[in-house]
Amino acid sequence: MNTTLKQTTHLLSVVKIILFALACIAIFVTAAVISQLLTFWIANQPAKTVVSEILLRLPLTIIALHFFAKKVIKAYDPAAIYGNLVLIKVFKWTVIAFLLPLMVGLFYYLFNLMVPFAHTTPLTLANKLGIFITWLSISISAGITEEALFRGHLFMIIRGRCSIAQSVFITSIMFGLVHIVMLPSFTPLDILIVVVGGTIAGIMFSLIYLYSKSLWYAAIVHIVWDVFFVGKITAIATTQADANQAIMPFKLTTHSQWLTGGSFGVEAAIPSLLLYLLVIVVLYKLMRDGNSSSEVIAG
Repeated sequence: MNTTLKQTTHLLSVVKIILFALACIAIFVTAAVISQLLTFWIANQPAKTVVSEILLRLPLTIIALHFFAKKVIKAYDPAAIYGNLVLIKVFKWTVIAFLLPLMVGLFYYLFNLMVPFAHTTPLTLANKLGIFITWLSISISAGITEEALFRGHLFMIIRGRCSIAQSVFITSIMFGLVHIVMLPSFTPLDILIVVVGGTIAGIMFSLIYLYSKSLWYAAIVHIVWDVFFVGKITAIATTQADANQAIMPFKLTTHSQWLTGGSFGVEAAIPSLLLYLLVIVVLYKLMRDGNSSSEVIAG
C-alpha cells in the first residue's frame, strides 16, 4: 500500500479528479447493467445470479477499471491496489469478518431486541440452497467490486491531490451517498441514517485497507458483512411473507429507527455504528503505533 500511495507523485487537477471519478462510477454501473442484460434469459435464479454476478459483473468491473486506470488515468499502478494475500492473514481477517456481524446480532438478541421469526411455509433443502447461492454470489461480487471502486480507484484518484485522511473521508462520504439508491423510502431521517452509517462503514473499510496493505482483506470483511445483513440468508423480516423467503429470519421488537436503522436496516443502526467506530479506533491506534503506518496516517 505504501508503494501504491507513493506512486501518485503528481497533482491531478480538480477537473480531472471529478471526470476520472465519474468515469469510474460509470464503468461500475455499466458493468452491472451489461451483466443483467446478458443473463435475462436464464430462468433459474441461482444460476442466473452466479453467471451475472460472479462470471460477468465481477471480472468485467475489475478489468474495465484496471484498463481505464492504466491507459487513461496513468497516475498510479492499478495492479498494486490489491496487494498480496497471505494465508495466515486471510484466516485472521475471515475470523474478524465473522465476529463483527455476530457481535451485532448478539447485542440485539441479548437485549431482546431481535427474536426468531418462525416460518409458516417451510423451505425445502433446494429452496435453501438456491437462496444461499444467490445471496452469497451477490455478496462476493458487491464486496469485491465496491472495494475496488471506493477503496481502490476512487481513493487513488482523489489521493492524486488530497492527503490520505482527506481521501478516506471523501471516498467514505461517496460510499454513504450511493447507498441512498438502495432505500425503499426517502424520508430525511432515512437518508441521514444511511449516509452517516455508510460513511462510517466506509472509513472502517478504508482503515482495514490501509492497515493490511491489501484490498482483499477489506473485501473479505465486506463480503461476510453483506452475507449476514443483505439478502435472505439471515434476514430481518418485517412481514410473514418476508420470513417465509429467508433461510434464518428474525424480527425486531423495537420500532426505534436508531436501533432498526430505518428503512435501510440494522447495518446503519446505532449498534453497528458503534462497532464500526470501535474497529476504526483500534486500527487507527495500531497504525499510529506502527513505524511504517505512522507515515500513512500523516500522509
